Amino acid sequence: MTFGLLAAALLAAGLGWFWYAWRKYAERRRAESEREALFLADMARARSTAKPVVPATPDPPADPLQAAGARIKEALARGRAAEAIAAFGQHREQRTRLALAPGEWEALGRALLAQGSFLEAAWALHAGAALAGDALAAQKRLVEVAGKAAAAGKPQLALKLYATLLDKYPGSQYAPFVRSSMKQEENKLGKA
Repeated sequence: MTFGLLAAALLAAGLGWFWYAWRKYAERRRAESEREALFLADMARARSTAKPVVPATPDPPADPLQAAGARIKEALARGRAAEAIAAFGQHREQRTRLALAPGEWEALGRALLAQGSFLEAAWALHAGAALAGDALAAQKRLVEVAGKAAAAGKPQLALKLYATLLDKYPGSQYAPFVRSSMKQEENKLGKA
């Protein structure tokens, strides 16, 4: 008999706890529904009185070189190498006045190199490294582009780039390699 009373008491306690928990849950759901309805009403009211937000567009720079620099930077940032190359091509003669960061010159140079514009690529890659203050990297870039020009069957371009390195950096650690490479390219020209 005591076991039956104990079981009944436990059942009654369990049902009481379940009823209490269900009531609290229902109250919480009702309060959340009311809060959500108020929030949605506030949002609808704010939307109807709010003025549309028009993003501010910066004024284009008055200087064409600044505008070209901005176009090149934006195109490189968006991964649009062809647009960057086109903007650079329009201002190739004034390229020394384009305000690009070393990394942007590097990216532009890589894009030009991929396109096969060896002289422009060498100039941009060299400018990026020189602007960063890294003379050794600047020399490496010239050697790299000259090697790619040679591999592409353009020995005259390779010779010109090698000669540029020797003119700019006569004491370069790459000078022996460059002189050897120049002899190879001159031999190619002699055979042609």
